[in-house]
Formats: sequence, structure tokens, C-alpha cells
Amino acid sequence: MNRIALAIGITASFLGASKLPAQAKPLDWAALARESQSILSDYLRVNTTNPPGNEILGARFLKAILDREGIEARILDTTELGPNRANLYARLRGNGGKRAIALVHHLDVVPATPASWSVDPFSGEVKDGYIWGRGAIDMKGNGIAQLMAMIALKRSGVPLARDIVFIGNADEELGSTGAIVFVKQHPDLLRDVEYLVTEGADNVLDDRGKVVYFAVGVSEKRTFWQRLTVNGVPSHGSRPTKQNPVPRLVAALYRISQYETPLHLTPGVDKFFRDISRTYPEPQRSWLANVTAALENPRARDWILSDVSWNAVLRNTISLTGLVGSNKTNVIPGVATADIDVRLLPDQDTTEFLRTLEKIVGDTAVHFTHLGNTKAPLESPIDTDLFRAIERAAHDREPGAFVTTPMETAATDRPTYRKVGITTYGFSPFKIPRPEIQRGMHGNDERLSVENVGYGVRFYYDLL
Repeated sequence: MNRIALAIGITASFLGASKLPAQAKPLDWAALARESQSILSDYLRVNTTNPPGNEILGARFLKAILDREGIEARILDTTELGPNRANLYARLRGNGGKRAIALVHHLDVVPATPASWSVDPFSGEVKDGYIWGRGAIDMKGNGIAQLMAMIALKRSGVPLARDIVFIGNADEELGSTGAIVFVKQHPDLLRDVEYLVTEGADNVLDDRGKVVYFAVGVSEKRTFWQRLTVNGVPSHGSRPTKQNPVPRLVAALYRISQYETPLHLTPGVDKFFRDISRTYPEPQRSWLANVTAALENPRARDWILSDVSWNAVLRNTISLTGLVGSNKTNVIPGVATADIDVRLLPDQDTTEFLRTLEKIVGDTAVHFTHLGNTKAPLESPIDTDLFRAIERAAHDREPGAFVTTPMETAATDRPTYRKVGITTYGFSPFKIPRPEIQRGMHGNDERLSVENVGYGVRFYYDLL
């Protein structure tokens, strides 16, 4: 067998059930995986901890790679985002037959405490079959999979009906200002974008590492953070007064903590439970197949709500997270504040929920202040070409797995793009065990397996 025939055979083997696109040049997937692994290690060495961000360093790193590949790339919004901050934009041109698809990741990462890590969190070290570093999972690993899939498409010469847009946003981890500024400043760059893929869903594996289901995030809860403030009169702690704001604030927080938000099943969550019901034995299988009925059954209800993730997608949630009074034990403060993390289901009204909170507290001395920006509701349709492409690519990899649509309880940049009419999906191209995600994402020793990098690049390539 000559070299060309051998290369085609190897490529076909790597692609599995998926077919080599017409007119495409064969790709050396093993070499591309090694290249992608090296680039991810280098990217993890770029410290974009937020705060302060320094995302311009990440943008420059990625732009240099895109420039070498002959893909137009621009660093944007440096003035609007402030010193050392930036968004990145690139576009691989198709023939314009269909509207574009955007691949989006965020350039920033959360802080890391080196003393709590087994390795330097910004070393990009490769050991024990993993690439270690802050952002490996959230979400520089995903960003490199997107980047290298786009580069692979260009190298292979695949005819593209859609432009492929690549975006790196600043400040996703704190205020989402990168995405907000990008959407506001560059409507011309998004006008032809039909679909957008970013983070917001995790695939589920069994104990043997086999995929049970691939998750595509189509909906997301809305952050509706509140600060409660009670004003009082400062004085010496040795002489108690009724003008102490702390007891009133504590009483308000207690009332909120005792409030049980009503259960509310959205269509997307109902579909998710029906989808996963097949993986459970009876009676849980029947409960999940008809959650509306199951929630009327005390035994079924207790079992369903005992899962903190399921509980969170079945209701609006309130977590009491911050409390500030005096900074000295012997001083009654002039003001006491508390922060609560409110997450609303996509179809809930913020004004109505605030009225509910005020009614529960029942004290006009307690003032509510909204913290941050409430994002637009997020519900994307699944009867689309992109969703079907994800299903096909997923089936090619794991014929026994299925695709389902969990709701994201945390926050992403997806609602910012959804509000301008783009269908947005949360997607992970990796096979990462749930404990690994729980431990590493925003935690210590964040890492991504070397094998997952090549797997993720090929997954994105095939679905695109």
C-alpha cells in the first residue's frame, strides 16, 4: 500500500462511522491531536486570572496561531473593556450558501491557589496522561478544540457552506462584560450568525468511562442576585438598642431560608427527565418518565428532590451566601447587609419574584438591591440543523449513547447572544467523569486528559 492510500485508510479509521467530506484532503489525526495538546499546554501557561483578567494576553496568543494559518483574526474592544482586556474575533470563510456558525469560549479563568495544587496551576504540565492547569476544563480546553477543528477544516479544504466564526470573550467569570460589549459594539459581525456553540453542558459517563448520554444545553437559569440592607444607629455593643440593624436582617434572612419555592416543570426539563428515564430501573424509570405525576407521590418526590441538580432545575432557588455587620465585636453597626444568590427558571418574571421576596420578609426596613445584570431568558429550539448534526456526530462516536437537553443552573454568556436572535447551545466535546469536573472546575488540580484533546477536536470537526 502506498503512502497516500495508507494515509486515507488511517484517516477513515479515525473518523469511524463518519465519512470523509467530498474534496477534503486527508488529515493526520494523530499528528493533529499532538499539535492540539501542545497548544493547549501553552495556552494554559497564559495567566488570564479574573480578576484582573489580562485577557489580551490570551487574545494575542490565539491570534498568532490564526495568523500563521492564514485565518483573519482581530483583537477588539480594548478601550471599552479597559487596560489589558480584550475580545478576539476570527472568521473562516465559506461560500455563503448558509448563515454562519460561531464557536465561542471565554479567555478568562477563575483564581487558583498554588499551595492547594499538585502542580503549578499555570504550568500546562503534562503528566499521568493529563494536561494540568487552570482553565483546562473551564474553558480553555474547549476553546482549543474549537480552534483546532476550524484549522483542520481549513487545512483539509472541506467546502464550507457556512462561515465559521471563532470568538474569545473576556470576563465571563465575573460580569460577562466581554460578551455584552461584543454584542453591543459589533452587530455587523454577528448579523449573519445563525448558530452559536459554547460551554453549558456536561456529558455523563458510566463507571467504565462509557458515555451514557451527550448533553446539549438549550436553556439556562437566570441570575437574579439581591443585596438586603437594613440601616440602624451605630453605638457601643455593651448597651443593646432597638436600632441595631443586625437582628432585623437576621430575621429577614430566616424567613427567606424557610420559604420553599414552588415546583415548576418546564418543557425542556420534562424532556430531559423522560430521556434519562431509560437508564434507571423501576420504579424510578416510571417516575422520571412522568415527573408531573411523580411529584404528587411523596416517595417519588423525595427521591427526585434529593438530587441537588434536579431540585435546582425544578424550581427557582435562593441561597444565602453573604452577611456583613460590624467589623468589631463591641460595635453595633450603622448598617447590615446580606447577599443572596437567586436563580430563576427561564420563564419566570423578575419583578413578580422580587415582590414575593418582599412579601416573605414583611419588613419595609429591609431594602432590596439588584446586583449585576439580569440576563435575557434562554430557551433555544432543538429542531435545527446544528442539533441534528450534533446528534449524528455523537452517534458516530458512541452508538449506544443518546443526546439530551439538561438545563444549566449556573451562568454562561449564551443569553447575551441569544437575545440578538442567535440559536445558542451549550456543548462539551469531551468525555470527562463527573467527579473530575466537580473537583477540578473552579477547584484544585484542574486537568484534561491528553486523549480527550484529540477526541474533542475530531468531534467538533465532524459536527461542523
